[in-house]
Amino acid sequence: MKKVIVAHPGKQHSFQLATALAKAGMLDKYVTTVYLKPRSLTSILLKFAKGDLRKKISTRRCEFLKDNDVQIFNELGVIITLFLNRLPFHKFSEYWNLFIESSFYKKVMKYVLKRAPDAIVIYNGYAKKHLDMLSGMHIVKIMDVSIAQRDYLREVLQHEIDETGITQIKKDHFSYWNETMISNDREGCNNIDYFLVPSQFVKKSLLAEGIKAWQIKIVPYGVNVNQFIPKPNKNYGGRLKLLYVGSVSYRKGLHRLLNIIAKNSDIDLFIAGGYSASSELFIKHKDFKNIHFLGFVTRDKLNALYNDCHVFVLPSLCEGMAMVGLEAMAAGLPIICTKNTGVNDAVVDGVNGYVYDYNDEVALLQYINIFKKDRDKISRMAVEARITALQYSWEHYHERVAKAIEECINEKIV
Repeated sequence: MKKVIVAHPGKQHSFQLATALAKAGMLDKYVTTVYLKPRSLTSILLKFAKGDLRKKISTRRCEFLKDNDVQIFNELGVIITLFLNRLPFHKFSEYWNLFIESSFYKKVMKYVLKRAPDAIVIYNGYAKKHLDMLSGMHIVKIMDVSIAQRDYLREVLQHEIDETGITQIKKDHFSYWNETMISNDREGCNNIDYFLVPSQFVKKSLLAEGIKAWQIKIVPYGVNVNQFIPKPNKNYGGRLKLLYVGSVSYRKGLHRLLNIIAKNSDIDLFIAGGYSASSELFIKHKDFKNIHFLGFVTRDKLNALYNDCHVFVLPSLCEGMAMVGLEAMAAGLPIICTKNTGVNDAVVDGVNGYVYDYNDEVALLQYINIFKKDRDKISRMAVEARITALQYSWEHYHERVAKAIEECINEKIV
């Protein structure tokens, strides 16, 4: 049986990948930073944490994995990162994140050399600068690419800056213009054998970087269809309630959505996501009675929020595959999203939602108005959204990703 190490300095969907490999008998080790197991710093921090922080820490454990399946590196550094990310020092915290990632992956590569698995799965980050440590080893190197490549993202964001004049976009995401980081990305990709991508958008970004199509395997992410479920006998009357879940940032395209809602006082927009009180987006729109900044909403409260609203809107400039979109669809919300969200791969126009170009505010308003005028359409499309989400369950993901990784190993051996 093939053995695979999965290494992620954070979390994202890596628990699900590790679970998939464990189910298939292919997991050698899951390597991470912050993980809730006995005698870890995370377990000590949990004793003192309260409120949302306590809930967030408690999610750093995968029930399907045994404690001895998990190896922890750089735990303290990432705990510091969690606190830094709550402060307004974006540039410093981003450099700190990159330093910690680099240190983590350097330790991972040494660990991999000792265990000599058949393959390692890493995530986009500073793993790339240490991959040459594995040269000469018969270890298949797979990168799970959760968002489009840095070069590609920079082009999208620069186009938005040129079109809107919002220079804050570059300040908020300066790393996409950092030539050292971009060079590191390019060189790292040359050391990767195969790429797992969640969407056509991410695949397109890799092809633009010269990656061969045969190296790319599309495996869309999943959703917990038992956690996110539609509310029976839902009322679609009254004011139209739109929902956005994610950070309050320009990369998420929220500025374009807010432009529209600010001019349409008969539509309510609920924004579930962390924000800074000094954010221009917040300051400019906080006094509108139809725009509701809810702050960060923990996952245990999300399903109720989805069910309180009518339509989910995701105006992002660039994503990998926005899992909040799948969650909303599982909860029975039609979705309006851009072509750059990844989740648009699951949307059939006019059936379970609508897809538009991220900078086409006319189209976005048009789709919002369709839902505002035809509430029966919302209820019909809600059923279709749920049916679609069932095809993207985590169980389906487990089967698909385990098969894809086994294919990578077998193809490389041949």
